[in-house]
Amino acid sequence: MPEDRNPYRFGFSFMERWTRWLKAAIWISLATALALGAIGLVAGGTMDGRVPAESPWWTAVWTVLGAAAAVLALGILVPLLAAFVLGGLAIHRYGWIPGLAAFAGILGTAVGFGLDDYLGDRGATVGLAGIAVLVAGVLGFFLVGCLAKVPMWIGTGGARLSLTRGGAEGERPSRGGRR
Repeated sequence: MPEDRNPYRFGFSFMERWTRWLKAAIWISLATALALGAIGLVAGGTMDGRVPAESPWWTAVWTVLGAAAAVLALGILVPLLAAFVLGGLAIHRYGWIPGLAAFAGILGTAVGFGLDDYLGDRGATVGLAGIAVLVAGVLGFFLVGCLAKVPMWIGTGGARLSLTRGGAEGERPSRGGRR
């Protein structure tokens, strides 16, 4: 495979543009959620002890705080889902399947172990199922990556092992083996 050939299904400009948009969506939603949360906390703090608990103003404060939580959750989860699906599609036409599985695994693990006080024994079950789905998603990414022959490495920096180039970083694959 020549070095200048793009091994992905999408062009580099398309991938860079979507990466910028998804990062911007996360940062904007984070800033919006922080602003809404600050407004809700300041309003609730000024009303505490002065406004009766039955007042509709408290409903407004809780609505603003709930909106902050929703904006934060959706502002991170939706771009993350898009990144997983688009990342998988950039590798292989069926790459969205392991992308969706990896996302569902992360979400299942977080929900299962994060809400185990509310879910009881089901929390651990959901968390462990999330780990299993996450592992299946990651292995699926490796499978579609191997099928598509995209560059893949294990490790970072100087200690990277290339899975598609045949050995340590920079080594050429052997003539007899598949790339």
